[in-house]
Amino acid sequence: MRRIIYIFLLSCLAFQLSAQENEEKKPATLIFHFFYNDFNTAQQIRTSSLKNVLDNHLWSKFGQMQMGFGFSYLKGIRPKIDFVASLDGSSTDYLYKDGATHGSSAFLLDANGGVNLKLLTDRHMVVPYLSVGLGASLYDGKSGFYLPLGAGIQFNLFNEAFVLANVQYRNALTSAVNNHFQYNIGVGTSLGKKRVKPVKVEVSVIVPLPVKKEIVDLTKDFVIAVKDEVTGEPLPFVVVEVNGPEGKKLSGTTGADGKVTFNALVPADYTVSGFLNNVNTSVLHIPKDSFETKEKQLNMTITHNDPRFTLSGIVVNKTKNIPEGGAEIIVANQTKGSNVSQQSHAGDGIFMVQLEAGSDFTVVGKKASYISNIEKISTKGLNRSATLYVKLELGIEEAKAGQSIQLGNIYFETGKANLNTSVSSDLDRLIQFLKDNPASRLEIQGHTDNIGGLEVNNRLSQARANSVVEYLSKKGIDRSRHIAKGYGPSMPVADNATAEGRTKNRRVVMKVIQ
Repeated sequence: MRRIIYIFLLSCLAFQLSAQENEEKKPATLIFHFFYNDFNTAQQIRTSSLKNVLDNHLWSKFGQMQMGFGFSYLKGIRPKIDFVASLDGSSTDYLYKDGATHGSSAFLLDANGGVNLKLLTDRHMVVPYLSVGLGASLYDGKSGFYLPLGAGIQFNLFNEAFVLANVQYRNALTSAVNNHFQYNIGVGTSLGKKRVKPVKVEVSVIVPLPVKKEIVDLTKDFVIAVKDEVTGEPLPFVVVEVNGPEGKKLSGTTGADGKVTFNALVPADYTVSGFLNNVNTSVLHIPKDSFETKEKQLNMTITHNDPRFTLSGIVVNKTKNIPEGGAEIIVANQTKGSNVSQQSHAGDGIFMVQLEAGSDFTVVGKKASYISNIEKISTKGLNRSATLYVKLELGIEEAKAGQSIQLGNIYFETGKANLNTSVSSDLDRLIQFLKDNPASRLEIQGHTDNIGGLEVNNRLSQARANSVVEYLSKKGIDRSRHIAKGYGPSMPVADNATAEGRTKNRRVVMKVIQ
């Protein structure tokens, strides 16, 4: 597919170079632009599909992207072809191809060069164009190359300046670079002689020029912080709306610092409000006279009052020891008999759920071919005026065909095969996996230490494996989906010479057959 794209773009370039037009080329032009880099959406498309991203509304919002600034140099090669070179910089917590992030913001330097293939010449006010080139990036001492492919629109402002809006998909060519989208908009002017439209003069008249008034920029940036009303802690993921004159409405989402910025608002009366977890924030009214200040930025705070606690969790893939996105998290309120679900974010594995006060909860993850821990948390005894967040790390393990997973919390009576179900929490974990993965089949293995005769230990390990299988059958799991097999002391995982080692060797293991 990539080869076809290259051939298509090179064909377009050859066609443009062969065209002969008697119109002037763009003079050397300098553009200043700002942009947003979107790594999360490109990562979602690369690891799943574009259809999945669109169907599940996983496209990142601007508040979740990384903003930066840069310069572009443009020079006409042909009336419909411009050479373009850009240098960009941004502070970025880089998302790598394996789903891990850098861990903190660092400087990302991008440089690229290529051509803009315009559908019209610069004599037109609005000019659509395609862009292609080659780029290089430098981040945290690592460098690599990418192929920027994009489309944009150029606006010609009275032959004095240009405004360019562009979206690019930057396809990684080397391993140190990840695919991402870039959205940018910039404005600039020619470095040399300005292009002048011919004007037909009917009468030569000397007219006194009006005195040019100084233009004062009265626009302001709104920086809005959202805080928990009780604890004063900043709140991320709040949808903030700014309502202005003539029904104008702006919307944005707070970041990890609980803030969102709206740029270049004109003087007028505004209303600011927010929304999180089905609860509205306080409402703030900004009168027009607030713009009568020399400050470019207006800082303001709104508060959110939700009597519930917030479960701030992260899903960790224990097999690879990295955050795991795309897992469905089910939080069951055992006290009130209700439950809610949330999906962990791609890249960072984060999920957030509201918890009622005075309740006990179980938390479990669900993802195809994974087995999840079942965690218990409680808000009983917690003081909402002092505590907002309940922290949790939820571990899940890959459980694909051929993999074996030790079930450490399954216990039997000493020397017997009778299950102690009151403390064997991994039985529930095992049942949950089989329900979430209805096509999976398991071998339930019993293992012992080497104390006692070999024949006795072989019988005991088989009996214990049989007990687990019978328990699963009683809980509604079809008998054909699991088999029991005892291995006695033949497969130790620790030294049988110590009490600690023998304890580790007395275990139950699930092996995924299918």
